Amino acid sequence: MYKLLLATDRAETLAALKEIASWEVLGFRPPRVVANAEQAVESLRSRHADAIAISLAEDQERQLMDALTAEYPLLPILRWGQGAQLEAQVRELAVLLGRTYADYSDDNVGAADMMQLCRHEFFRALIAGKIATKEAVRRYLDLLRSRMDPDRGAVLLELALPQNDPFFRGRWHYGVDRLEVALRNFFGAELDGMRVLVSVLPDERIFLLCCPMLGESSDLTAPAMIDLVLRHTAESIAHVREYLNLELKVASVQAIDGLTALAAD
Repeated sequence: MYKLLLATDRAETLAALKEIASWEVLGFRPPRVVANAEQAVESLRSRHADAIAISLAEDQERQLMDALTAEYPLLPILRWGQGAQLEAQVRELAVLLGRTYADYSDDNVGAADMMQLCRHEFFRALIAGKIATKEAVRRYLDLLRSRMDPDRGAVLLELALPQNDPFFRGRWHYGVDRLEVALRNFFGAELDGMRVLVSVLPDERIFLLCCPMLGESSDLTAPAMIDLVLRHTAESIAHVREYLNLELKVASVQAIDGLTALAAD
């Protein structure tokens, strides 16, 4: 059974807690409840928790988030919902924890590696238009402890092979997942306070997403951000050409208002 810590100063949250008849069915022990950020941090330091749920006043939430970022960067965060929505969110959390802490004794894979894998799967789904709502985008970013800021402007590029290039079916035999890993190495993970993310979709479309990270300040305008990303992309494409003999081109580039703009709704 997983252990969930609930930090709340709200009566309605405590009432919602009682609406869940059986935490065991959801895969959890009944949550340990604390009333503020300080108590939450003390509890995490003295007792194990697999995840934390938060329903606090804004100042308390900010204080707790700062502590979680500094001390517990991989601890999944659940934003407390209501009723059936809450149960669905707890089930999502259980699925994530099940993958994160599965026994991978035959592979050199740890919890941090699995969390990273889950992040990439989420962003692939987001870019493919499979995340339904803006609220769901924010919820998954919290669960996955992504540092990408969902509400700041970002840049999305689609990369393409020349028409009729036989790369996937003739020269590359490792699948789109292996190509995605290879391209991540060429494009890197960060660029001037932005997270750089390459996603190769099952239909073999290739996307590059550059999004500001939480806590990183930047005064770049959208055109300046696009220019920076395009220059970085040109340099990375040159390395891909040299080492993989893969001739990528920029098929499209767009500035988006934030990751939430990629939600299907």
